[in-house]
Amino acid sequence: MASADVVLQIEGLTKIYRSLFTPAGVRAVDNLNLTVRQGETYSIVGPNGSGKTTTLKILLGLIFPTAGSASIFGKSIADLSVRERIGFLPEDAYLYDCFSGEELLDFYAGLFGYSKARRRELVDELLTLVGMQANRKVPFRECSKGMRQRIALAQALVNDPELLILDEPTSGLDPAGRHQMTLLIQEMKKRGKTILLCSHFLAEVEEVCDRVGIMYRGRLVAEGTIEELAGEPEETVVTVTDLSPETAQRLSALPAVKEVAADVVRLDHVGEKDLWQALEIIHDGGGEIVEVSRPRPSLQDIFVKAIREEVE
Repeated sequence: MASADVVLQIEGLTKIYRSLFTPAGVRAVDNLNLTVRQGETYSIVGPNGSGKTTTLKILLGLIFPTAGSASIFGKSIADLSVRERIGFLPEDAYLYDCFSGEELLDFYAGLFGYSKARRRELVDELLTLVGMQANRKVPFRECSKGMRQRIALAQALVNDPELLILDEPTSGLDPAGRHQMTLLIQEMKKRGKTILLCSHFLAEVEEVCDRVGIMYRGRLVAEGTIEELAGEPEETVVTVTDLSPETAQRLSALPAVKEVAADVVRLDHVGEKDLWQALEIIHDGGGEIVEVSRPRPSLQDIFVKAIREEVE
């Protein structure tokens, strides 16, 4: 039985599409197991064709799995009542060009049964939240991609969902638009929303997510917090000044040193003895040690390494 704080539970989920070219079909999702807990922001990342969007479509009831099961709030995804507690932002949200943001949100609020007075309040709240109050009456045909995406997010929040599913929320946005969307996701996180996010922009995922699952060819090949996935730092970086050519040459001769530049020395898988040896050489050569650090790999580094290991 799932724990009370589990919002989403996926067990052995598999989706095989029929194919004219492969008798066995195309396995888009392959025995996927995944858990998302209440208040958590969980991101699924992976290259194109890894099964991310197929997984979301199954969870939303848009397509059916070949095998396995999934539950949301302890109920099967086939139970229509769970949809009332979910908000969904697709990668390319379709918005009627003749509508304005104000009209669209009022329309969807009406579908959820809100009174006219409450609809007015809710529309104001959501437009303010996504920064579209000043452009509330602009028809969608005149809106930029960023403006449309913010309204689409507001639409996903009309029913005050407990679980927010976002598929490439920053796709097609310029850097300013991506930053604004990231801030909105962080605001949703502060409000206690459980968020399931798919994105190609790994730096933004790193900013907002508690845990990350890396998918490749339909399988979950790595999962955990950034710290868990990164493991122990593999290199030590010594930032220096006044590094003479002679000192640089002595450092380059050390087995643990993999790079010597004008202002930085990088040591690979270094032990304490090797580090102290390098620091002594820098000090004896008249160099000044500014900082010694062990930088954690970025999510981009973790992602590339995980996929490379699967390919090899």
